[in-house]
Amino acid sequence: MKRTSRLRDLMSRPLPRPDLGFFWQLITAFTLITALVGGGMVLAGRAAFKRLDSFVHDRFSTAGLWADRLAGHHEESGSWEGVDALIADYPCGPGWAPWDEEWEMEYILAAADGTVISAANSDRLGHTLSRWEKKRTTPILVDGQQVGFLFLSPFAHIEVGSLPVLEQALRSFLIAGTAIATGSLIVGFVLSRGMSRPLVDLTRATRSVAAGDLSVRVPVRHQGEVRELTVAFNKMAAELARADALRRNMTADVAHELRTPLSVIQGKLEGVLDGVYPTTPEHLEPILEETELLSHLVEDLRLLALAEAGQLALEKHPMDVSDLLHDTQVNFGPQAADRGITLALDLPSELPKITADWRRISQVLGNLLTNALRHTPQGGCVTLSAAVVPPPAGEGGKSVMRVTVADTGIGIPPDDLPYIFERFWRGERSRSRAGGGTGLGLAIAKQLVEMHGGTIHVESTPGQGSKFWFTLPTRPKTSNY
Repeated sequence: MKRTSRLRDLMSRPLPRPDLGFFWQLITAFTLITALVGGGMVLAGRAAFKRLDSFVHDRFSTAGLWADRLAGHHEESGSWEGVDALIADYPCGPGWAPWDEEWEMEYILAAADGTVISAANSDRLGHTLSRWEKKRTTPILVDGQQVGFLFLSPFAHIEVGSLPVLEQALRSFLIAGTAIATGSLIVGFVLSRGMSRPLVDLTRATRSVAAGDLSVRVPVRHQGEVRELTVAFNKMAAELARADALRRNMTADVAHELRTPLSVIQGKLEGVLDGVYPTTPEHLEPILEETELLSHLVEDLRLLALAEAGQLALEKHPMDVSDLLHDTQVNFGPQAADRGITLALDLPSELPKITADWRRISQVLGNLLTNALRHTPQGGCVTLSAAVVPPPAGEGGKSVMRVTVADTGIGIPPDDLPYIFERFWRGERSRSRAGGGTGLGLAIAKQLVEMHGGTIHVESTPGQGSKFWFTLPTRPKTSNY
């Protein structure tokens, strides 16, 4: 029973399909197409020649009259002696054509053994009928016995080499079909090779990427869709490499950001436990500050993770951007004054309302403004502004609200601009906290703006300052708000 069940399972399984590469698939396809076309040509040619030969045979069915007259001659004389005179005395003479005197008939008369004894073409005398000719002859019978062959055809005298014209034409047709098929296979091989080469390169590169080699790239040597596919693959590999580098950097950055506050907390607590530090506010406050810093870092990471996953809920309501900027100026005014920086506000007389989450947009402004104040020296100026701007030229859509934070600070090096909104990115290579916060503020600002359907940008010139701005969709005029 077990053996029968196992055999049944094996028989029920589908047969494995051969794993043919794209190159061999193309070769197979070209071969099948060539075989179908060549076979169709051969079959069509054979059918056409057969119909032509049948037509000729039927058209010249009066060969029966010849056969009867020739049979009578053989019966009377007992041989084929004088048959040429008989043919010459026929009403139309040699080459006669009872149906059309203007179309000369060609004939061949052969004895019972197939030897030609009379013919329109004297060169055939003494030769033997070919198999092709014997199939198309009319037998000459005397008392039921075959005494000769009569072959009538307008093509009988036309030969190429030793073959009748119809047979030679069919053979030429076959040779031409074979040549065409061979040429098609050669062209198909070349085309298949050219079409499969980029896919082979892409397959190898894909395997390398799957194995962890993100530096592999495919040469762009083709046109059309293959070129687009190659460019897209190279771009994907570059993005994967960049994302992998960011992931590695993020791991190192998180470890770096956590190490300092944890070291401070551990050192202070060990000192208190060992009796080195008394439990006074002076020694406990640094522990509390580092704990708050850790809480802030963890909260920023949580907020960024929720925003990137699209799981951060927004409470959107109609809001006035002018009121938001006024509140921001009031809240950050003392901090700017302590640094000796002018915090200016540049607003038009009227601005339309937008629908957004007040708290999150305020957080975006706070992050941008904190960053601007941190990198603007004493005596500098930070300007908050907002305006409605039309969509870019050539693009459809509605006008957007543009909010700008511009400073006269130290600026950002051009090499740093592409990474300014990345997590934990800070311009100083030392990664110290002396120059700023955790490095998550701009990344959070970017995510919050994009969740509102806007974009965020930066322009900067080293030594002259930076300008950050973000856009938000304006409310439709038909809104019920």
